[in-house]
Amino acid sequence: MNEQILRDHYAKRGFSIQQADEAVASVEELQAWLEARQQSLEHATRDQIRAYIKALIADRRNTLETLLALARYFYLTGQLDLYVYFTSLLGGVGVVDSIRERLGKWIDPSEAKALVDAVEHPPLGADPADFPAFTRALMDHLEDHLPREIVQSALAGNHHQIPAEAFEEDIALYRSSGSIDAFLRAMYLRQLETLQRHCDTGTVWFEQIITQEVVDFVAQNQEILSAVREGDTLYHTKIPYDPVRYLSETDPVKKRYYACHCPFVR
Repeated sequence: MNEQILRDHYAKRGFSIQQADEAVASVEELQAWLEARQQSLEHATRDQIRAYIKALIADRRNTLETLLALARYFYLTGQLDLYVYFTSLLGGVGVVDSIRERLGKWIDPSEAKALVDAVEHPPLGADPADFPAFTRALMDHLEDHLPREIVQSALAGNHHQIPAEAFEEDIALYRSSGSIDAFLRAMYLRQLETLQRHCDTGTVWFEQIITQEVVDFVAQNQEILSAVREGDTLYHTKIPYDPVRYLSETDPVKKRYYACHCPFVR
């Protein structure tokens, strides 16, 4: 285990020494678990990590801090496939709480809590395959007890809590552009530069590994990461959640799976 790289990261990010100690301990526990099975931290696979997290869940030690420590370690050591796997486990954190809170704006908050909590949630760290059944059960339960328009309003919120400040660069670019078309083109070219930089440096962009094939794919369609205007309509296409696998997949169902970003339905 490269303990120092993790400690340096925690110090740089302003975490306490105790938090760094706990993060190191979390990775050491994984390492010991792997070595007891004649496996290694440096060559761990998704299947091995999945088995370890199932053990954490069974022991009720699947804390957010532990999972974040493991995710950060794999990112720092360049094991990006494992890091991306952890992002798929943690991408939905806080979303159900946000739905419950937003629902409380239309109905009594205690009723909103009771309705959402009546459906058993997958535990933190659960495999993404466990979520679609939960999602269906929650949607059916809400629609059985509430008017559809209230359910839709509750679901339509900013559940990932993206701050308005995240769009300030786009606002500045829009104001400096001569037209909406010029803005869309400029935003597209800026995003392409960002993707190329991540490709060239081998770093993860959000939850995605970017290869030259991915950059070339985006370069063929301005709708991706920007939009194309036709009359008074803007057409936008979401970049696939897992663009590398999306581009190589031929099965249409699996291709849609790799395109989908939502951890609750993917």
